[in-house]
Amino acid sequence: MLSEIREFCGGVCLTTVGERIRYARKMSNLTLTDVKNFTGLSTGNLSDLENDKFMPSSNSLISFREVFNVSIDWILTGQVPANLSNCQVVKENPIPYLTDEDIELIETYRTLDEDRKRDIKGFIHVVTQCRNFKPKK
Repeated sequence: MLSEIREFCGGVCLTTVGERIRYARKMSNLTLTDVKNFTGLSTGNLSDLENDKFMPSSNSLISFREVFNVSIDWILTGQVPANLSNCQVVKENPIPYLTDEDIELIETYRTLDEDRKRDIKGFIHVVTQCRNFKPKK
């Protein structure tokens, strides 16, 4: 029976959409607040989704695909799309290696209150909008 199919990711049994969303969030090292900031969904709605109180909308699925870098097929069915290997089930495009400096910045950012985080986001927005800004490749 389809409801009895169980998928294992790293030894974790993921049988529902909510479990897969929670797993993808945790594997991305994101809090509910982080996901809220990226998607615009409230932490309450995110928690309800992770607890399988309702199914995600199509817009939510697209946001999750972008934030967690996972396949929508995998979120909904737990099955690996035919064109992906088992190693790629969660991560379609692996996140590049983080340097110690990147990790330090992220850890420091997570200690800030919401006002300071908003200031940092504003600063980054201003800096990246400058005419001479060229992102590092």
